[in-house]
Amino acid sequence: MKRLLSGLFRLVPSSVLRLGLFLANAKFNHAAVAVISNNKGQVLVLRHVYRKIYPWGFPSGFVNAGENASTAALRELKEETGLEAVVTHLGATKLVASRHLETVVYGHVHAAGPIHQSHEIFEARWVAPDKVSDDIVQGMHPDQSTLLTAAIDPEA
Repeated sequence: MKRLLSGLFRLVPSSVLRLGLFLANAKFNHAAVAVISNNKGQVLVLRHVYRKIYPWGFPSGFVNAGENASTAALRELKEETGLEAVVTHLGATKLVASRHLETVVYGHVHAAGPIHQSHEIFEARWVAPDKVSDDIVQGMHPDQSTLLTAAIDPEA
């Protein structure tokens, strides 16, 4: 029976096999979230144009094919603010919504120059994690506001 099945399997064109695998497996969006600090211990938060319910958050965006989370986070930071940073370490990757994975990438800018906001950003602020105004905290998705708490207390 195994011989028969393996023989039939080899007869199926590889394009049909790939299509079958694509249809049979779960699909996910993968995003990278950049928690970027400066020399003053502040983190960068942005008020995004296209986020209606939770406009405040960290620089973030989808990971493109062929990219890793670190590369995607640095690309999104540059696209949204014009800033460049170095990755210090990777955080967790977790499912934050149905079929939506996020990887947290921590980074640092050594000389924070002027921020050049893209069309996707209303406002950018450097904030001390333990002194964030209520309008920002209330305007952040709970998963991202948890990252602010972790920036204050690494044990959180």
